[in-house]
Amino acid sequence: MSLSNILLALLTNYSGGYKTMGQRLRTVTSTYPFPLNYKKYILTQDKVIDKIKEIKEQTLRRTLSRLKKRGLIENKNNIWKITQEGRNYLKEKSFLIAPHFGYLKIKNTKKDMIVIFDIPEIRKKQRNWLRKNLTALGFIMLQESVWFGPSPLPKEFIEYLNETNLLQYLKFFKVAEDDII
Repeated sequence: MSLSNILLALLTNYSGGYKTMGQRLRTVTSTYPFPLNYKKYILTQDKVIDKIKEIKEQTLRRTLSRLKKRGLIENKNNIWKITQEGRNYLKEKSFLIAPHFGYLKIKNTKKDMIVIFDIPEIRKKQRNWLRKNLTALGFIMLQESVWFGPSPLPKEFIEYLNETNLLQYLKFFKVAEDDII
């Protein structure tokens, strides 16, 4: 996770001055305030904390300046805040530290669902993430974008697909018959 993304994540739950933000970054604990339930994500809190503790003041200032130039954050009256554009950016980039849903077990052992997707090339990493998670949830690949497996999909999985705007590229079909001959 980049320092930019860490700062954007911090600013989603906190607005404040530079000094206070720097102190908050350096004294971060395992309860670091990630948005979108980042605690479930593959990136461990320890890695984020280690990265934050290594930040130099000059690096922090440069990163904030770059984020401001890109319109992702703003500084009014010496208070740093994330902009709506910054929230959208973070939401789109959240797939880089996307959760892994393999720990959720689907109770139905009978394979009776087909998932078909057509995710644009610009979202290639999200497409690969989806394939890994479908495999972890017990699906088998029929074609690269056609998967067969158990249903129903976990609620958390569907919610995450909706949060990251991936759900619009997926179609779900229930299998009615075992054999078609």
